[in-house]
Amino acid sequence: MKIQNFKSFTEAISGTEMIGSMGPNYGQSIGPTTLTSGDTETIYSEIKDKIFSKDEYDELYHQYLAKGGKPLHGFSKENLDIVLQELV
Repeated sequence: MKIQNFKSFTEAISGTEMIGSMGPNYGQSIGPTTLTSGDTETIYSEIKDKIFSKDEYDELYHQYLAKGGKPLHGFSKENLDIVLQELV
């Protein structure tokens, strides 16, 4: 297929073909390749064999504090395990 003009060329492709370097005036975009614990608001716990959301953790954390638990900082797997061990 011979390209007659740029308009027909752009209509013939779906858009996914135009990846990679677009020229000297375009910046490079580098996206994250993996998810980290900071990318999600859920944590899996082996103690209960369940995935807990941030809201569920907050409820459990308030129960933990009501039972006399020490204040914890942040939503992390380590803190979730401490809370669950105290409540179980």
